[in-house]
Amino acid sequence: MKNVLVIYYTQTGQAKEAIDSILKPFNNNGFNVHYLLVKPKKQFPYPWKYTEFFDIFPETVQAKPCELEEIHIDLSINYDLIILAYQPWFLSVCVPINSFLKTEKANLIFKNTPVVTVINCRNMWISAQEKMKGLLKNLNANLIGNITFVDRSSNLTSLVTVLAFILKGTKEKFLGIFPKYGVNTKDIEDAPKFGKLIITHLKNNTLDNLQTELVKNNAVNIRGNIMLMEGRGNLLFPLYANFITKKGNAGSKERKTRVRIFGIVLPLVILIASPIITIISRLAPLIAKNKFQKQIDYYLQNSLKEK
Repeated sequence: MKNVLVIYYTQTGQAKEAIDSILKPFNNNGFNVHYLLVKPKKQFPYPWKYTEFFDIFPETVQAKPCELEEIHIDLSINYDLIILAYQPWFLSVCVPINSFLKTEKANLIFKNTPVVTVINCRNMWISAQEKMKGLLKNLNANLIGNITFVDRSSNLTSLVTVLAFILKGTKEKFLGIFPKYGVNTKDIEDAPKFGKLIITHLKNNTLDNLQTELVKNNAVNIRGNIMLMEGRGNLLFPLYANFITKKGNAGSKERKTRVRIFGIVLPLVILIASPIITIISRLAPLIAKNKFQKQIDYYLQNSLKEK
């Protein structure tokens, strides 16, 4: 009997929905599946208020941990696999999961253990996964798979629908014009195929080959324009995070003006930059085909670039 540990964080239940679909083949198939829901001591709100949402930006980018509720894990069990589900926040690992991965219990259970990450997000996950690779490397874990669930709407459309979802709790058609927010229902319904692949490789002790099979089955979604936009944001976000924190800690009145400015500037930059970067992303494969494809190939696999 193999033991699988599922660690996840969710505010809206979407991550759990994706996990449950992936794990359907595990039912009555010789596995003990254990669940750990990571909970911050001070819960993050949902729906968010506008300022609250952007106020968490600096600490997220700077990877500052928050306090968590007591973590209940049976440390006597040697887990054969860990499935780690998280959401990217501002191109980084969400605060609760980042916080958990810096605990002593995480250090104990992840060491030398195979890990499959499951990402549920709007569309930008590459930068967060690079940071996740670093966190798992620090824990001496073995990242052997990555599965992404993304909103397949255009970047500008999903920007509107995600803000409506996060700030108003509106998932259905916003204003009767924009499409329903979130991962396509069919993508969730098709997720058991990933579970079947994991089971096959786990039983055959061929987990090192799992990611190749996941990619062949469309488990990883990379769009050229999103990849390029993330690259720009990843350079600028730490600078602006530092600019805000110089005025005070999370929630302080002193930094509210800078937070509000960021909350206005970020959507505007995405609005203006998206069409330009989309054009560049279509030209890039023609101008620098090998370099562009090399970037995509790197993000499809699980190793971390040496700095």
